[in-house]
Amino acid sequence: MPAPATFAVFCSTSEARYARDMIPEPTRVAIELALSYHKALPERILDYLINERGISHREIEFSLLGWNGRRITIPVWGRDGKLAFFKLAKDPGDTSDSPKMLTAVGTSAELYAWDRVRLKPSELIICEGEFDRLVLETHGFPAVTSTAGAAVFRPDWAPEFQGIREIYICYDRDEAGRLGALRVARLLPHAKLVQLPEEVGNGGDVTDFFVRLHHTREDFLELLKTAQPAQAADLVVPDRRPAEPKDVGDSEAARLKALVTIEHVIGQSVPLRPSGENFTGRCPFHEDHAPSFVVFPKTRSFYCFGCQARGDVLTYLMRRDNLSFPEVLDVVRRFAAEAQT
Repeated sequence: MPAPATFAVFCSTSEARYARDMIPEPTRVAIELALSYHKALPERILDYLINERGISHREIEFSLLGWNGRRITIPVWGRDGKLAFFKLAKDPGDTSDSPKMLTAVGTSAELYAWDRVRLKPSELIICEGEFDRLVLETHGFPAVTSTAGAAVFRPDWAPEFQGIREIYICYDRDEAGRLGALRVARLLPHAKLVQLPEEVGNGGDVTDFFVRLHHTREDFLELLKTAQPAQAADLVVPDRRPAEPKDVGDSEAARLKALVTIEHVIGQSVPLRPSGENFTGRCPFHEDHAPSFVVFPKTRSFYCFGCQARGDVLTYLMRRDNLSFPEVLDVVRRFAAEAQT
């Protein structure tokens, strides 16, 4: 429901009141919460978003970026037009080791900017990260992103992109970004992969391209001109899944599993609900009509009482995304890095 929310920012008081009265109560409450956070945005955070993140004042207002007293709030609207949740970005003045981005436990991955998909633009960019999306919008490029990072792009999203003539995928310049872009390309084979230049550095992103390197819209258009669909060989998904990593005691695997919370990783693609010390949800590996999938944070494991799927965060991602062991380590490295920054 971004349209009523943003309309309330740009229109007159009487028009905003009329628009508000036409919106169902739960949605109106959500919009008013987003607006209250937006109005509380401190000047220093506004300066940070404009000068260090490269997001225009208009885009900040249009997207209702706000402040809850501790973190920057990014309202994410679901496919149904209702407020799904807020992504919470770290205060630039916070020097602690808290994560750069937070979401509530139990929220599932969502596409940020469903309204862009519904408008069926002639061109659309799928990027990696909410701030990168807003930077692209600032420069006049319609864009969307998964709220769960490069590792997650849900298959049920793909049909919604039908009718969009040109789709570009522009993920971060690293291995996790490359693998994530290929996962999207397998779902959207006509999409073209955009390669960020070497000068952005390893792990460089769209924000680095525009803000740190001071590139222009015209420079990015040149990148789009050279973008190509993924090679056919890269779109083939070989069946390389072992049932489980052979050496679960491998030092790096053990280290990575200790750095991530399994409920956070699984919660990006499976809606989870607290159940005592554990979390439950519908199993992603079979048609689960009654929640039979349980995540056990203490043992960093999961088990399905319906299909008997079991394992840890590595085996979950390997089975869900058909990854090899080296590939899943790359994905979990990304989750671990996000948890530490």
